[in-house]
Amino acid sequence: MTIEKILIIDDEILVRNFLAETLRRKKFETASAENGAKAIQMLKSSTYDLVIADMKLPDLTGIELLKKVKELSPSTIVVIITAYGSIENAVEAMRLGAFNYLIKPFSPDTIEAVIEKAQEHLSLIHENQYLRQQLSSNTESFNSPIVVESPIMKQIIAEVMQAAKSNSSIFIHGESGTGKEVIAQAIHQHSPRSHGPFIKVNCAAIPETLIESEFFGHEKGSFTGANVRRLGRFELANHGTLLLDEITETPHALQAKLLRVTQEQEFERIGGSKPIHVDVRLISTSNRDMKEAIAQKMIREDLYYRLNVVPIYLPPLRDRKEDIIPLAHFFLKKAALENHKKEKILTAESQHILLNYPWPGNIRELANVIERAVVMDAGQQISPEHILIEDSCKGTPQPSLPQAATSNLPVGLTLQELEKRLIIETLQVHKNNRTKTAETLGISIRTLRNKIHEYNL
Repeated sequence: MTIEKILIIDDEILVRNFLAETLRRKKFETASAENGAKAIQMLKSSTYDLVIADMKLPDLTGIELLKKVKELSPSTIVVIITAYGSIENAVEAMRLGAFNYLIKPFSPDTIEAVIEKAQEHLSLIHENQYLRQQLSSNTESFNSPIVVESPIMKQIIAEVMQAAKSNSSIFIHGESGTGKEVIAQAIHQHSPRSHGPFIKVNCAAIPETLIESEFFGHEKGSFTGANVRRLGRFELANHGTLLLDEITETPHALQAKLLRVTQEQEFERIGGSKPIHVDVRLISTSNRDMKEAIAQKMIREDLYYRLNVVPIYLPPLRDRKEDIIPLAHFFLKKAALENHKKEKILTAESQHILLNYPWPGNIRELANVIERAVVMDAGQQISPEHILIEDSCKGTPQPSLPQAATSNLPVGLTLQELEKRLIIETLQVHKNNRTKTAETLGISIRTLRNKIHEYNL
């Protein structure tokens, strides 16, 4: 997320050498070109974070060069060099996308001030790109409130607030849907790093071939399809917090590199050779029994103990019933607002049903049940008939998963076909929830995803 490579374009060798020497003293990697044609050739073969270009070149004007740079590398920052009498041209260049300009003659201090502003600008660009990706992928809203009434959760929240003040790595355990991500956000927001980015990566959702690049980024040309340099999540999270969601789903081969980052706070991008230092606070989550995960080689024991400095356990919703109705009221208001409905109330009978249901999907399941009731009912009250859950207290038997997953299988099928049908029917039972399906089948979510791809489901 910092400026590393700078391309200097000027036909005067003294200016090029002065800029290169000034920038090298500040540990920047520099390259030089004496005209526009050579600069364009260099931009095609390599990535530069910043271009410093003279307004007047032998073969191109500064405006023409600016347009070409933005065409080849839209994220590259451009600073124009101009003479005092040509400031109007520099202002026009800024209108067309240049970041700033330097007026000849300029001092090393002036150069450093412009670079510092460019650093801040580049950081904001990459963070905004990440946030747009998060919003477009329908992730849960940032700043989700914490709704608790149960004594056990009040005690846990007190511990969370205390842990948030430190820089220690935190490991959040709990079943799927218990609110691990919400707690991770709260830790970040109440930490000294709250001014920095909160970056998250779902380790179970990224294909194994791409996950190293997602973590650590890559250089241009480092592999087929790497047309531009890409920053990884560790770099994006610099001076902030990185959430490693479902860390046990990370490929075992990559975990050694993760261990190094947790110990030394440095790494190299794929295809790069320069160590990148970061200052990142790690929060990890898992819904697995970690002793079993270690025994099954799903996570390295040394990595787990590096991440598990401060353990936090979130109990399932069935063990904190005092939270069910307050959460239901929160989701009622949220669903009504998001779906342009009037606020509704829960009848006493509906509350009784919610309190006596075991909630295998925890808070996430409760949110979905409430939203469905709000959307499908036109009245002002949520009655028992609007709460679509399988529960004995409503007189509806809960379906038996083994029957659903193994019924009507004719003799003569191959094991492969049996496996395919088992996956399909288990997915249907869990309404395509891959996490719950993987848990039921006793496999990792990554294995499930590979099977789904293999069978083209």
